Amino acid sequence: MKPSDNLFKLIKSLDKSEKGYFKKFALGHGKNSNYILLFNAIDAQEVYDEEALLKKFKTQAFAKQIAVTKNYLWELILRSQRQYRRDVSKFMQLNGLLENGEILFEKGLYEEALKQWDKAKNLAIAYNEIPFLLDIETSKRRYYIDMTAGNWQTFVEPSYAYSFKLLDDYRNMLHIQQRYVKIINEIKVQPYFRTDEQKKEWDVFMQDPLLALANEPKFFWGKLYFNYIHNIYHLLCRNKTEALLYIKNVVALWDENPDLKNMEPIKYLSAVNNYLINLMLLGEKETFIQYFEQFTPPTLNSIAQEAVYFEHLWLMQNTCYTQKKDFGGMTKFIESSKADLDKYAPYINKVRLLLIRFSMAFGKTMNGNYEGSNDLLQLIFDSKEVELRKDIQATARILYTINHYEQDNLLLIKHVINTAKHFLKNNDSYYETEQVFMKYITRLSKEVGKKEKSAVYIKMLEEVTTIFETNEQERTAFDHLHLPEWIQAKITGKSFIDSLIENM
Repeated sequence: MKPSDNLFKLIKSLDKSEKGYFKKFALGHGKNSNYILLFNAIDAQEVYDEEALLKKFKTQAFAKQIAVTKNYLWELILRSQRQYRRDVSKFMQLNGLLENGEILFEKGLYEEALKQWDKAKNLAIAYNEIPFLLDIETSKRRYYIDMTAGNWQTFVEPSYAYSFKLLDDYRNMLHIQQRYVKIINEIKVQPYFRTDEQKKEWDVFMQDPLLALANEPKFFWGKLYFNYIHNIYHLLCRNKTEALLYIKNVVALWDENPDLKNMEPIKYLSAVNNYLINLMLLGEKETFIQYFEQFTPPTLNSIAQEAVYFEHLWLMQNTCYTQKKDFGGMTKFIESSKADLDKYAPYINKVRLLLIRFSMAFGKTMNGNYEGSNDLLQLIFDSKEVELRKDIQATARILYTINHYEQDNLLLIKHVINTAKHFLKNNDSYYETEQVFMKYITRLSKEVGKKEKSAVYIKMLEEVTTIFETNEQERTAFDHLHLPEWIQAKITGKSFIDSLIENM
């Protein structure tokens, strides 16, 4: 059985200051220096190799019980992290105050215990953490019920009423969150409704009384998920103005709660990213560029948070270059970010990893680096998350076909075309644009004369242009592929980049 590399992953996830803190923590708690030796040895490895560790420490007694030692080191690292993160984690802050109150209560310092629980209550209200508020009320009721005589009812009855109200709020929030999870998974698979039947199904979904505008929750998390649901629904419907209205509400909600913004940087970054996506879809180019260039990120406290910031920043920056038509800057950006993508890939959301790889692949195709583009597209095809963003998966097949066509891979092109056609036909919806492309690329792969090919390109462009002029859904579906610009480049003999600049 292969040894677990979880300890290796944990150590590698620590930044420089966290590693330094762990070593001081371990020594300060009187732990054997062998744990630090093992920590350093694992940290020095590029890939986890337990046999190398056993060989290195063969004279050390702990090597004979390596599994036990690793487990203890794991727990020791987590203990040091709890201490290290006590000021930057809302859960640790709240748990610390609750535990302080518990300790003081057990020592008979009841008034001091109440002060700790009141501090925890104020913090829990600021962070909108209803489960903690329920725990705090339970702790305070215990004091009034068990330790006071005449005035217990004056507190206990209102406390129970408050707890029941919290439970109602929490139940409603969970129901709204449940609906949010359902609709967010819909847009992860496809960014818009492909059929009228799909739209009718989600129209019924939106009739839920909990989602009525008059019933918008008053507390942060319920209000957040409520506005997200309406935003996503209108995005799926392509109601861009309404979608932008609701995502503005989301960003404003975060701006009104700076404490939560600092404690939940990942959720805040997601809100900003979604706002910028809405601006892009609505064509608010100047607002997009201005907001992005003025944006200041929140404080990040872990490699996982850095990875989320990287993925959001990457997509926003790449879009910003597109909005500015700065394809030279985009090319340099793509090349300079490869190392960071490799570093953060294990921590990145799978959908956004898919989007980043496709965007990188498109950038390479745009610059004539077809092999480099295909390497990235192959990672998309090999992805286990095949159900995610089927629109990108489908568009990737078209880009892959273009790459092979551009390389004159006569031996492979027939197979590539047939494979792409099979995938597209078996997708949820075989777009007319996809059918036109496959029809003409098949014809082009058989033509050898420049004049004959030019005529095919012209016919292809005419049909694609007609589709895009009459069907917004089709046009939106292929925004990120820039198919008309590629065809125009083939007709005029210009580079793909020059065609993009001229026609965007």
